[in-house]
Amino acid sequence: MPSRTNEEWIESLQAADNGRQDALTDLQACLHRAALFYLQRRGSRFLRPDQIAALADDAAQEAILQVLEKLKSFRGDAAFLTWASKFGISAAAQLLGRRQWHDVSLDDIPAGWDGPLTTLLASDAGEPELAARRKEVRELLLQVAREDLTDKQRLAIHWILFQGVPLDVVAERLQISRGTLYKLGHDARRALKRGIERRGWTCADALEAFATPAGPALEGARWR
Repeated sequence: MPSRTNEEWIESLQAADNGRQDALTDLQACLHRAALFYLQRRGSRFLRPDQIAALADDAAQEAILQVLEKLKSFRGDAAFLTWASKFGISAAAQLLGRRQWHDVSLDDIPAGWDGPLTTLLASDAGEPELAARRKEVRELLLQVAREDLTDKQRLAIHWILFQGVPLDVVAERLQISRGTLYKLGHDARRALKRGIERRGWTCADALEAFATPAGPALEGARWR
């Protein structure tokens, strides 16, 4: 790949001659490498090499459009390819998130819908006081979810908050817009917070009970 300064990259990509096509080809190769590196590290557990290669191709295609769209926002604080590579990694992460949940049904809430809480409870055998506290908080959350949340709000809490499914994936499966899903999740968190407080608890109590050395198991929650 030819060496270009930041200014030369911008000039080439904005040109209307053969130099632009050469720059686009080189840029796509860079974005493909960034996407492939990310996917090989994050997706090798559940994707075949050919699937990873195909996702890297798609990510590079999406990323090059994003780079061209954001070209005027490049300030030159870093090397152009370093800046551009972030778009390749971001596109790869989004595609991998969608692919990871492709074969998972999001229509129903599994029995263990609160995922991480159930896992932590199973690991508390040697700490009876902590286990009792966590069991109490989990039962509180289950009661609030059952009595205070709608079916769709429970789906949002389960898939987005507890399972970490990307918003785009959930929105697509529920056939609603991302904005509608965001509001649904926001309303669900507010309803969960109000339900917890009506029963004499605070959200800080719930988070503290399930805190881990790496941070709260409910770290994805935004209660305020």
